[in-house]
Formats: sequence, C-alpha cells, structure tokens
Amino acid sequence: MAKAYVVREDGETDSMQRIRCKNEDQELQLILEKNPDLLPGEQINPGDPRRWLIIEREMPVPDPSSGTERWNIDFFFVDQSGMPTFIECKRYEDSRSRREVIGQMFDYAANGHYYWTKGDMRDLAEKNASARGLSVDEAVQHLQPDDDLDVDDFFQRVEDNLREGQVRLVFFLEKSSMELRSVVDFLNKQMERSEVLIVEARQYMHDGIRVVVPTLFGYTEEARQVKRTVTVTSGLRKKWDEETFFADARAKLDESGVNALKRLYDACVSFSDKIKWGTGKIKGSFNPVVDSICKRSVISGTSEGKLFFNLGWLNGSEQALSFRDDLAAFIVREFGMELPEDLHEKYPYLKIDDWVPKVDVLIQGLGQLVQKHQGDQ
Repeated sequence: MAKAYVVREDGETDSMQRIRCKNEDQELQLILEKNPDLLPGEQINPGDPRRWLIIEREMPVPDPSSGTERWNIDFFFVDQSGMPTFIECKRYEDSRSRREVIGQMFDYAANGHYYWTKGDMRDLAEKNASARGLSVDEAVQHLQPDDDLDVDDFFQRVEDNLREGQVRLVFFLEKSSMELRSVVDFLNKQMERSEVLIVEARQYMHDGIRVVVPTLFGYTEEARQVKRTVTVTSGLRKKWDEETFFADARAKLDESGVNALKRLYDACVSFSDKIKWGTGKIKGSFNPVVDSICKRSVISGTSEGKLFFNLGWLNGSEQALSFRDDLAAFIVREFGMELPEDLHEKYPYLKIDDWVPKVDVLIQGLGQLVQKHQGDQ
C-alpha cells in the first residue's frame, strides 16, 4: 500500500495513516458534494481541466413504464462542455462496485435522454445553486461554459449530449479492485463517445485531520485516442460581430440606448486587447479581454442592453483578483449595487436603464481601472 508523508521543518518525515471508509454517505458522498473538485478535472483533461456544476445528489431514475423511481444516482454533474457526468460512490468492501453498479451506470448512459429533459435538469441545478446563495445563471457562468452559451442553450447542450450518448461515468471509491480497473480499461478502449473512469479518493489521517488524495485511473493515452467528441446542436447558433450585434440592438432598444451601447463598445475596443463575440441564438454579446489582467472578459454587454460585470471570471492571478476587487468597489460606489462577500461566484449586471444615465462615469471608470492595473505589472 502506497504511503503518504508529511515533511517537517527540520526535513524529517511522518507517515500519514491510511484509513478505510466506514460510512459511505459521510466519508465519500458528503465530501464530494462539498468539494466537487475532488473529481480531478486536470487529470481528466490536462489541456482543458474539467470544471463541475452539480445537477443533483441522489438523482432519481424513473421507471419508463411506470414513472415511479427505480433507483438513484449518487451524483449527476455536468462539465463546462455540457457533458453529463454520472458518479457512483462505493466503499472498497462493497462488492456491488464490481457488478450491479456497472450495469446501472450503463443504463443511465443508454437511457438518460428518456429520463430527464433540459427543464428537469435546469430546475434541479437551480435548486442546488440556490442552496449556495446563487442563481442558476450565476452558477452556469461560474462554470465558464464553452462558446459563451447562455443558460437555456447550455442545458439544451446537456440534453443533446445525453441523446447522443456523450457521457462520463465515474466510480468514486477509496480504493479500486483490479477487477474493476480491468473492466474500465477495456471499456474505454472500445467506446468512442463515452468515458468510464475510476477516481480513487485515498484517505489519510494526520493529527486529527483527514486528508483526501484523488487519483484518476482508467484513462490512458491509448484510451484518449479512441475518444471522438461529437458536437451536437438542436439548432443553428449564431456567430455575432459588430454589424449584426448593433443591428439586433437597434431592433430592441431605443436610440439613446443604442448610442450609449455603441459608446461603451468603442471604449472597450480602445482599452482591451481583443473583443470576443458571443454565439447566442437570440441575443448577441461583446466581451472585452485585457490579457494582462485576465484571459476571460472583464465585462459583457448584450444586444438587449444588459451589462454584466464578470467578477466570477476574474481569478487565477494577483492581477486579476486585485482588478476584481477594485471593479466591485467601483460598481458599488457609482451604481449602488449590493454585493456579497463571495465575489468569486458572482456576475452582477445592470439593466440598460440603470447604466445609460451614467455612461460617461462608466466609461471613464472602466478605462481608469484598466490603466491602473496594466501599470501595476
């Protein structure tokens, strides 16, 4: 059994005691619910680490013939690509992790699109986001979905992936058996669209503190090469640009709103390194990026006139965090917005009637903040 060590200041080491789970609910499910990153997204996709949004714990699986609940999935997550991720937690001593649970997991993969609609999944995600003090819009934005999808489009992608069998099955255990590893290795080499993974949540105790070390099994480079991602859509997405964005804005806003939006856009062009355009089907968005501050956009303006302050995206460096704090202070001071302490999960926005009267203050303030933090390098 592999050991883990704590290195003291004098260079001496103490080995940590490996412990076994006795209570699956408390020692596996609860810690995963509170810490979704124990699913090691950077090990699953080193080039684009997976991020997680919880849809539901104990996700009910209905019987298609009767409509009654047949069993539950321990967890239903999705990642930023809208890929459904089904997770079963099992103790090592639970022999079902080798037999019946594998069959159940394949049932979810094969029949998930019969069980759950995008509306079902959105409602559950909204409930879980609310329990954390977030709206479902904020929770999805914090996930940083691919292609700047809005919430409706994101859950449509989840449903489409279910329909196409593009799913991820995860066994979350304290220790896996050779039998289960062999099955998972075999399946990954045969399956093109689905992933079957084992995450060993190895647990140790040191000075009364429980330490969890998640390790991925079942995804060799050979298995990765087999996988074929299929882009699924239920309708044509739109790639916006300046011309189409303002054409849509003119159809939705009055002249003063369009003029203010154009002035804000021109200011963003002047202080940003690039403008990313959204791909929404019914509204456009422009997203200015200042590379020296953050690789994600600092704000987002929509053709409906909403202005989002992307506080939840401003992370990953001291530069980004400092800019985030100053931006938060600016919108509180100038627009009277009330912001909670957990800024790292928030994407507050102003409706067009709230920011147009102070567009000069907004443009000047954003420009000064960018200039200040570019000068801090």
